[in-house]
Amino acid sequence: MLTRTGDVWAYYRIKSQSIPMQNKKVVESYKRNWKIFFEELTTYKDFHLMMYPQEYRLDERFDDLRQDFADDAYEMADYYASETVSLLNQRLGGVTKSDFILGVKLKSESVKVDANLKENVFSLFSTATDTIINLLGWEQNVSASFFKQYAEAEESLATLVMMVNGVRLREDEMIYINRYNFLRSLDHQVAEEVENASVDAITNTIIDPTVPSCLRLNGVEDEGYISFVVVDEFRHNMAESELFYEAQSLPFAVEVEMKVQVESKSKTKMDVNLKKQQLKEAANEQAKTGDEVDSSVSASAYLVRHLQDEIKKDDVSMTNWLAAIIVTGKTKKECLNRAKLVTRHMKSAGIVCRIPLADQLSLFYKFLPGERLDITSRNWLQKTTQDGLAEGLFGVNADVGSKVGFFIAWIDRYNKHSDLQSAIASSRDPVLFHPFLANQQLKGSKTRSPHVLITGDTGNGKSFLAKLLFIYVSMLDVKCLYIDPKKELRKWIKKVMRNPSVRKDFPLYVQHLEKFHFVTLDSEDVNNWGALDPVVFLPTQQAKEMVQVIFSQVYDFKGKDDVHTAFLRAITTVLDRRELGEQVGSMQVIEIMQQSEELAVKKAGDFLYEVVADSILKLCVHDGSNPSLSLSERISIIEIEHLDLPEATDSVETYTNSQLKSSAVMFALGKFCELFGMNKEERTAEFIDEAWVITSSQQGRKVEKQMRRVGRSYNNALFFISQSVKDAIREEESGNFGVAFAFDEPTERKEVLKWMNMEASEENEQMLEAMFQGQCLFKDYYGRTAKISVECLFDEWYGALETIEQTNVALAEEKYL
Repeated sequence: MLTRTGDVWAYYRIKSQSIPMQNKKVVESYKRNWKIFFEELTTYKDFHLMMYPQEYRLDERFDDLRQDFADDAYEMADYYASETVSLLNQRLGGVTKSDFILGVKLKSESVKVDANLKENVFSLFSTATDTIINLLGWEQNVSASFFKQYAEAEESLATLVMMVNGVRLREDEMIYINRYNFLRSLDHQVAEEVENASVDAITNTIIDPTVPSCLRLNGVEDEGYISFVVVDEFRHNMAESELFYEAQSLPFAVEVEMKVQVESKSKTKMDVNLKKQQLKEAANEQAKTGDEVDSSVSASAYLVRHLQDEIKKDDVSMTNWLAAIIVTGKTKKECLNRAKLVTRHMKSAGIVCRIPLADQLSLFYKFLPGERLDITSRNWLQKTTQDGLAEGLFGVNADVGSKVGFFIAWIDRYNKHSDLQSAIASSRDPVLFHPFLANQQLKGSKTRSPHVLITGDTGNGKSFLAKLLFIYVSMLDVKCLYIDPKKELRKWIKKVMRNPSVRKDFPLYVQHLEKFHFVTLDSEDVNNWGALDPVVFLPTQQAKEMVQVIFSQVYDFKGKDDVHTAFLRAITTVLDRRELGEQVGSMQVIEIMQQSEELAVKKAGDFLYEVVADSILKLCVHDGSNPSLSLSERISIIEIEHLDLPEATDSVETYTNSQLKSSAVMFALGKFCELFGMNKEERTAEFIDEAWVITSSQQGRKVEKQMRRVGRSYNNALFFISQSVKDAIREEESGNFGVAFAFDEPTERKEVLKWMNMEASEENEQMLEAMFQGQCLFKDYYGRTAKISVECLFDEWYGALETIEQTNVALAEEKYL
């Protein structure tokens, strides 16, 4: 970009990084990297840091999501996609995300060492001519050859900017960045502005400076107000001032601008020596009068000595910079109220800001792209070394989730709230999630696994989240299965479908729920016997292993080699008979053992027969006369009647006979889920509630491991809902869950933090402890982690997502202060 004064600026977009502020080591590493970058940038003298609220383009994101909607759910999914866009825009007044732009004034060497005499003389003559024309206020046409002298310098700068994830702006983006300064607070569409981009139209706005403390902008069809809130004071130690990140925490969109100019070493040394002398004289004056030296004088003297030591280093320089937080409003009152809120919010972070009364117009022009600080820029000026700039955390945000997906939650940047609703109300960062992107070779993705872990203590909200995700997944072109061992989902869904007001006002939602196919596995129903019999529905080798797993839950083969051998032979015999076309099942294994001439084997067979008889094991052990579980429905929910599951904290040794039998059924069900996801021709998803039951034993972990492996090469996503994060923490398997939601579990906080890429510090443990029901840590497939507050935007959905029905007394408890 060429300015009227002959300066050439290059502008770059800095790809933002999402870093949890609780990860102190990562934050400090980021700051060190930027400190080094600013030291390298020092030779360019002038640069411009800009953070502005970029349009989130919600409409476009959900238009892209619509491509994944299932045909039989399209009308309902389309309605809720539109509602999501409408509700988010209504709540936030337009959804935005922070975009970071870096501008640097390029330097052009007038005399080049490798050029001949003629080229250098021509270059000097051209520079002199440009200077005279600029002094006279004339304009001249600029030839393409003019910019060639900057090509090498820009190429070198572009390479340098890559160390902070910077990329060049395109021409249309450069025009919009300039135009944006005249569009603040005005309604506009970025796509339209870019499409109609014109250098001549950049300033097509009337600026009215007659309103104190703000400016009124008048566009073609709209008007609004802006106010520059300048940064005036910092603490003596700028550590953790984090200007750019703190500004993002405000409950409305703001822009942060910073113009920086590097000071010459000679001037810095002269100023420091002069300041040192002044402080020395002040201290002597106070000593002469018998007064103690003021603490402010002592502190300043220490800082000056420290600065003298710092600037002796070749790569450390003093920078002068001007920074402002820019707020907008449709009315003057709204704009000034926001400006005042900025000053209060930043004060809590140790940054003093002011609202200039009469400098608004000069600040407007000072922060335009291509403008640099000069000798007239004395007001509001700050002085720091490069590490002071790095403390601002330019380029850091709190993004998590996918760029295209369903809305599931809000990012919570704060450590404490009074309740969940206040946490949601204070956030401007929506979280989108699409479960089938992890294995799509996304650029920047840290995983190829589509599997999702949802973990946490009972009552913290993991079932609510799981059901919310299940409804969203059911809207996609995906064949999905929900294993509901607690039989909760049918109860709540039926309740919603019977609600007259919901049926009347939300017919599309009710029609969608009616498509859910419920299968109840009841061991008291003869027709269900053998529905999960491994001999019937599994291939030979897998069937042999699963039969062993099931029977080992109710019979201890240790130390009984003869019985164990006979048992394995019986399985082989039964499977061979099946291969020959005979109708057999796992019950035939028991019958063969009962017919054995060896007394020990016969007794074992009789024992197994009695254990299976009239128990839930009938679902897994039968004679093959009934068909196995077969799902042709797109959305299925499998319930198991009379299931007695142990607590997550119980050891296997303490399981009752009923609990051991229930665990065996869960293993068989897990194996069925593995087969369910092995069709490469379709995308599949399985939600397994109370999944910790499967992983509580060595055999069950083997089943679960196979289930997760399916997702590596098939379009299969496993949603593993468990109470313990230890179910997932195994070094060789840690890569199998691409996404994780971790609700608080008091006994496993260190393990949770480690699994979620968070530092296991006392501060982070306190953060987990302070989380409300409905809050969790979310780690996405880019490896980013953030604390989120889960929310469903649609009131009519809540009935189907409930897990506990409040009593009248419980409702009354909440109405009193």
